[in-house]
Amino acid sequence: MAKILIVEDDLLFRQTLETLLEQFSHSIQGAESADEALAQVKAQPFDLLLTDVRIAGEVDGVEAMGRIRKLQPQIRSIIMTGYSDVDAPVRAAGLQADDYLLKPFKLQMLIQSVETVLAQEARPPKILSRLTSAPGQAASKALRWFYDAHLHQLEEQREQAMRQFYLLIRSKRLNLANALAFFTAWEAIELDFLKNGSPQRWAQLVQDYHRWGKQLLELQPTGCRPSESITAPAFELLYARIQSGVLQVQHLLKGVHLLHFPEARKQSVEDFCTYNWLWGEGSDQGDPFLGISVKGYKLVRQRSGGNSAVRLYDAEAETLPQEGDRILCLPAAPEFESMLTSEIQSQRARLLQTLREHHFLFYSSFAMSLRAKLPGEGLNPRAAWQLLRPVFLQVAEFHREGKVSGSFSLRDIDWPPGAPCTLNNFSDAGYRDAHLQLQKSHSQLSEFSSAPEVLHQPAPTPASDQAVLGRLLFEVIFGGKYPDYSLRAHLRMLGNPESNRAFAPYMERLKPIAMIFYKLAHAEPAQRYPDLTAAIEAMDSATDNGCG
Repeated sequence: MAKILIVEDDLLFRQTLETLLEQFSHSIQGAESADEALAQVKAQPFDLLLTDVRIAGEVDGVEAMGRIRKLQPQIRSIIMTGYSDVDAPVRAAGLQADDYLLKPFKLQMLIQSVETVLAQEARPPKILSRLTSAPGQAASKALRWFYDAHLHQLEEQREQAMRQFYLLIRSKRLNLANALAFFTAWEAIELDFLKNGSPQRWAQLVQDYHRWGKQLLELQPTGCRPSESITAPAFELLYARIQSGVLQVQHLLKGVHLLHFPEARKQSVEDFCTYNWLWGEGSDQGDPFLGISVKGYKLVRQRSGGNSAVRLYDAEAETLPQEGDRILCLPAAPEFESMLTSEIQSQRARLLQTLREHHFLFYSSFAMSLRAKLPGEGLNPRAAWQLLRPVFLQVAEFHREGKVSGSFSLRDIDWPPGAPCTLNNFSDAGYRDAHLQLQKSHSQLSEFSSAPEVLHQPAPTPASDQAVLGRLLFEVIFGGKYPDYSLRAHLRMLGNPESNRAFAPYMERLKPIAMIFYKLAHAEPAQRYPDLTAAIEAMDSATDNGCG
């Protein structure tokens, strides 16, 4: 559930969008001008802005988005337009809009865009502060999460530039030939980053990505050499998949890496799927599995790239047609067996059936997940505890059985109608994989699901699950979002002075469980509760057993 502001001066069309999105449990507010929209934004927070370019008043939708972003920097945005404007797409790209839809569009495309944009993580701040105030060993650990200002600038500049590229293609402002020229230039910078991306090169790479993004907004590729790896037909498919909404910014950010380093494709099913969706051959004409039923689930919509080797589908349970999840289709071939085994053993998925020489893997953490169904405004602490208490009890029982995880999220918690929440994925595979990846790469800032000790401790303990549950408690209270993006990183260092100060403005909302949250989520395992049962007792006492 999200709070969406629709800015559209065509009353009938706005009401159509409101009715459609309300069917997906979103809370909708409407406005017909920038002034009305700004008044609403000043009164309440929103998760998503959906605005037409041409709206009533002197300020158009793109400029309205820019003004709204100044008031609510974390708000997501989708621009709509029904007329040809050479300037609007470039301005929208420069302001980092998340998507651009050209009217007339099918309502299903709008739904897909809204789902995709809302599922994205919040943008990072301009530069996250370094935790230099942490003493001793804590400072050493902190600086591994906050290496260098140049790394933060690099990650931010790289994503901003690719988001602009994506939007200019979605708006059809960047033609195929120029898009290929720009992507070829991007490939050269990416390869420099991947092959020579030492800390000494970060500052120069920031400049390279910035220069690329600046040229992009001028729509004039210069000095681009033909790629030896990307053929015109392959890029034409990629271009079409961006326009159709199959590919997203996060896919494109992995494109060069997966194309040039075959071993990277084998790190996970997700990476292999992304490679196929980006670069898989196929005409995208027809689908042999769309519409079939697999063990009571009908494949109703494809979310991946056409005739690629790996496909992802939205699926509906035939006995409950309003409920659905996602099914991944893998060829039943030797090269996929290790991925299949990994997904099943990690409990991320279960094998529904092997049919027509393909494995169909069922992922249950979407439509019924707590992440998908959580109210956008969050819950008060007592209601949050009432919701999560069954999950705490479930994890405590796992501990008695000798099982630990150290890495799970709101997506791993099912919330069926009229039933208590249930954790559907409890495995240490995610924690162990994250630890290995963090030792190999410079991608520390993107790993936020595991307990803080994943940085230096190869295996989780029961105390690790306390940290994860503390984080989930905070997320439920704040509607699955962080009021300040930097809190995600500060949560990894809770207990040192700077991180405590970062959380201080939000502790009032956590009363009467603020200190319990602090103890659960503390960065040092030794500072947490002796066991989860003690934490549950403290929560029960503070909230009158979750009632109220």
